[in-house]
Amino acid sequence: MKRGLIILIVAVILGVGMFFGSRRMLRPCDCVQTVQMPVENGSLLPELQWLRASLHLTDPQFEKVQALHLAYQPKCAELCMRIQHSDHALQEAASRSRAVTADVTKLMHERADLTQKCLQAMLQHVYETAACMAPEQADNYLKIVLPHVLGAVHSSH
Repeated sequence: MKRGLIILIVAVILGVGMFFGSRRMLRPCDCVQTVQMPVENGSLLPELQWLRASLHLTDPQFEKVQALHLAYQPKCAELCMRIQHSDHALQEAASRSRAVTADVTKLMHERADLTQKCLQAMLQHVYETAACMAPEQADNYLKIVLPHVLGAVHSSH
């Protein structure tokens, strides 16, 4: 009787642990969309309103920008997921060691390559977006966005 009760308790604890563990592992990428962000047709399109207002985009311009944004989102999500997996693998490899091993070095290079691909894709997207605008609008857009994309924005802290 005692043995059966212990087996039942252990099984229930394992079941609950597996349930919550699998939910955590299968949740979508946090970098793509969070619960707090407004979503329109699966897209974070309301984030583009600042662009429309600050650059005084016409309706046709905004429609082109919106279409580019929607087309870029899957690529961004895929790169984000790959970077997260790379980060996880690198963290695990580095945690198993007390020195920079060949495996850690390889994973660092893979992470750097993914970061470069992500930056290149984002930069291409920014240039395509700027091409939808009048020259003065594009100049202003690039002046605002490029420092963020290239990581050249520094906080005052």
